[in-house]
Parts: sequence; structure tokens; C-alpha cells
Amino acid sequence: MPLPQAPRVLNDGDRSAQVAELPSEPGAVSTLYSQDPLRLRQEVADVCGRSRTVGNRYFLRSLVADLYFSGVDPAAGTEAMLLGNCGTLTDILTEMVARGGAASVDPIVARARAIHGPGAARKIQSAARAGLTRHSSMTESESDAPREERLSYGMLYFPSTGDFSRLDSAMALNRLYEDAIPGYGLYTFVLLGQGFINPSESAAVRYRELFRVIETYVSTTDEDPAGPSAETPALLVPINAEKIGRPLSEQVAVDLSDHMRRHLGQSLRREGQARLAATLDTGAGPFLISTLEPRFTPTDQEAPRLVADLSTIGVEYIYGIVDAYDRPIPPEASGRVESLLLIRDRLLGIPMSPVITSDLKTKIQSAWVFMIGRFAGEPAGDRVTRAPSLT
Repeated sequence: MPLPQAPRVLNDGDRSAQVAELPSEPGAVSTLYSQDPLRLRQEVADVCGRSRTVGNRYFLRSLVADLYFSGVDPAAGTEAMLLGNCGTLTDILTEMVARGGAASVDPIVARARAIHGPGAARKIQSAARAGLTRHSSMTESESDAPREERLSYGMLYFPSTGDFSRLDSAMALNRLYEDAIPGYGLYTFVLLGQGFINPSESAAVRYRELFRVIETYVSTTDEDPAGPSAETPALLVPINAEKIGRPLSEQVAVDLSDHMRRHLGQSLRREGQARLAATLDTGAGPFLISTLEPRFTPTDQEAPRLVADLSTIGVEYIYGIVDAYDRPIPPEASGRVESLLLIRDRLLGIPMSPVITSDLKTKIQSAWVFMIGRFAGEPAGDRVTRAPSLT
């Protein structure tokens, strides 16, 4: 890992004003935009004018997320992006409606018509319908939290390369973990267990060290961050976005993490992984859940996943564990099950005391690292014994 350096994140402050400088490289940090229409247009035009990634889904989605998080009026945000040439008419409207939902449709459509005229009416309506369809598919049906509370949640990304951490926010909670920023080679979601809520002394120390190492050592290289890449793994931490600026351990959103943990437990039980689901329910944690897709639970229940249960891991091993996830993925393994197997091998290769017989050591280590799903492409003669069946 590189030398420690504090990751750059959005400064804590009043969301109604511009309190954070615009990044020199768009997408490098989350930006608070002005709610004054004239100033907003200039800010958005500056970002889109110097971006090398306009037209890229990641850039547009990140920009729209920042606008909504800043409390920008949907019509004003739409106007600023259209006038700033931030993407096509269809892409901008689809993303704005998908993020804002039904309440945003009329003002977005009206502003787009005012700018593009009646000749674009059919294209505008089609984009609005596409956005609503996407919003509907991602709306969190299980959460009855008021919209104002849902806006306060976010997912903080710690990619293994680049000098930044990345905040993603969403109107619907499950967009944060079922529609993650695309493009990374591996997604590892950090979940809290019972040890964070009712901590023993050892659990409290373990959590503090985990978040300290993530915050201090991950995502601190000097490489130019052009955006996600297939060779880059990322750690994702659910946070309360209103607490940005505090230590990471104080930003973590316990209720959002609990919701994600319950959601994962239900998914695992449907897949016949009842024992692992029970471990998530009662274990001290933390839990690290790795997937190849930009989503917490895969579209195919047989998709490979890696689960690490740190409930019984000593604090002295936390650095090595985070390092196992933080190291880049070789290009030939990117997006493939081999990348998960590589992380698993790194974890099981961490020398843990006491020194015991190899057979017993394998069983003990395998009890905290689990591979689930389909393992097509797993190398023959894999040197590490897979964890026993959990069904």
C-alpha cells in the first residue's frame, strides 16, 4: 500500500450553497452545486467543458447524482446540462427522470421543451418514459423512510487507484447497492454486524482499525483518475452523507447497513445458504461482500461471490486484509471469477497465529472466507480448499 494520505471527499456543510470547490478533474470528488440558476449554469458548463468523459454513463450519472444531492431544482439542473452540452438530450433527460422520479417529470419535460422546441417533443417524451421505467425498477419498496431522510444516505467508494474517494447518493436507497457506479473490476461492500451496534472491546477496536485503514491507506496513489477501470477493485461503505468530513467510523450509516444485511440474508436463504445468512444476522462483523457486478445481489443467483466474516479476526490482521482487497487485479482476471479467487487466496495466505497443523489451519481459515455461487473457470488444482458447504 502507498504512504497514508487523507482521501479527498465532499466537505461537510450547508447543501443550499456552493461550499466545495469544483474539482480539477470532474468526477474526482462529489461537488455541491449552487442553487442559483445563473451560477449553476456556469458551474455545470465549466465541468462539462473541461471533461474528457462527457457522453460516458459514469460521468453523466455522477453529475446528476451531485445535482440532486445539492438540492438543485430538476428543471434548473436539466437546463444547465442541456446548455452546457453535458450529453445528448435523451441521455440527460433519462438520467434526470430516473434519479428524480415521477415528481420530476413535468418540470424536466417543460424545461427541455422550452430549450429544444416542439420539434423535439417526441424525443423528450420518450426519454421521460425511459427514465420513469428505470426509476420504477429501482425504487426501494421496502423502505418507508421519508424522502428527506433517504437523501441523506450515500455510498462512499474507495477505489484502489486514484487520489480520491467517491460519494454516490440516490433518491431510492437500493440504487446505492443495486445500481452501483459501473466500471470497476470488483465491488466489495462493507457491512456492519452486531459488534458495531453492541460492541465488545475487541469488536470496537476491530471496527475502528478497519475504517482507519480504509480511510487512510486505500485510494491514495498519485495516479490520474480517469474513472473506474476493470483492473481497479473498490471498497464501498454505506454512510450518512450529512456526516462527510468526520472520521469514516462516524460517517457509517448503521440503519442502511442493517437494511442491506437483511436484504442479503433474504437473498442467501432463497439460494439455500441459510447458515451463512444466520451468520450475517448474529455475527459481530464486519462483513466484506465482493461481487463482479456493480450490484450487491447479482442478477443470477449462481453468480460467484466472496464473503469474508471478520467477526473473530484479530485487529493485528486488519491491515493485511484490507491490503488483499486494495491491490490491483491483473488484466487477465478482470471481470472474471479468477479475480474473486485471487482475493480469496490473498486472504487465506495471511499468516495467522497461533501456528497449528496445516489441515486444522485450513479449516479455521476457511470458516471466515466463503465462496458462493458458480465457479466456472476456477483453475484446476486450486491450492486452497474451498470453505465447506453452507447448506
